[in-house]
Amino acid sequence: MEPGPQPGHQMHRGPVEWSRQGRTTMHGSIDQVSWSTSDFSSQERYDAWVAALNETFGSWNPEFPRSTGFSAKVKASKLPGLSLVECFCDPCGANRSRAETSLIESEQLTIQLVLSGKEYMKLGDQETTLSRGDVFVWDNTQPMQFSVLEPLHKMSLVVPLDRLKNWVPNGWRDLPRHLKSGEPNAAMLGSYVRSLSQIDFDKSPMRYNALIEAAIAILVAPLAPRMSENTHREAQLETVKAKIQPMLRDPGLDLETIAARNCISLRYLHWLFECGGTTPWRYVVQKRMEGCKRDLQNADHAHRSVTDIAFSWGFSNSAHFGRKIKAAYGVSPTELRRTALGAH
Repeated sequence: MEPGPQPGHQMHRGPVEWSRQGRTTMHGSIDQVSWSTSDFSSQERYDAWVAALNETFGSWNPEFPRSTGFSAKVKASKLPGLSLVECFCDPCGANRSRAETSLIESEQLTIQLVLSGKEYMKLGDQETTLSRGDVFVWDNTQPMQFSVLEPLHKMSLVVPLDRLKNWVPNGWRDLPRHLKSGEPNAAMLGSYVRSLSQIDFDKSPMRYNALIEAAIAILVAPLAPRMSENTHREAQLETVKAKIQPMLRDPGLDLETIAARNCISLRYLHWLFECGGTTPWRYVVQKRMEGCKRDLQNADHAHRSVTDIAFSWGFSNSAHFGRKIKAAYGVSPTELRRTALGAH
């Protein structure tokens, strides 16, 4: 790796000048931005790139570029709940420490497709070198290092990390991160990311939540065969969870009902959920909140009041619901909706 910045060298971290085209549609706001080192003098280009990198993917500690005449450009489409980022850059590198990951404002998952060039990546204990057609899946909660070895062209899809956690609550950190070119999953994810980059979302608005779910579904699809390795207890827990799902909207739902529907005792019900690190009732509340969150962020439900959505998912007290949402997501239900739908 190249040496880091020398004493006295001040990296530029000020505002980044982006070429912007913003608009609001019935499905939320769409912001298209672009940036290029060609807008800066040769002495300013790398510092400007560091600032652009930090604004796009969070805070990084940069290394010096590996060649003079550094060049880079970024084009991004920021949609409700997700972003598509296309990047061209010359050899360079940066890292993010464990201490810095604790300062992130929102947990994100990035699905990165390499279109050309080579890049070294290290995420936690996993490290690899990527080349054309490879996909690397990383999140901003772990220490990370990257080094562009050859001029790189990549496309990245950025989505909320909690969407992956919903699919794989336990063990999501252990998922394979490097999907090699030619492997079925890399081909499917790569094709999906490419297809998204070719859509004019201004002319063809989409259900953005569905686009996120589709990406996560493709990512975790190869994990299905592993389900057969679950223990009897884990398999039984999944059965109980499946039976709870259609009952979530019932405001009269209680643990006695759940136990009776599964022909088990209350004590056995609690024992099953212990292996998942939670309790039956916490699971019910969590799933109700996830359902409310989906409806609050769905433009098709924009005409409904927050209270109506809360009550439709089994909550019977709007103030209690508001406190639960704030504790889980850090914002009120109204703020959650405003952020997702671009309302002002």
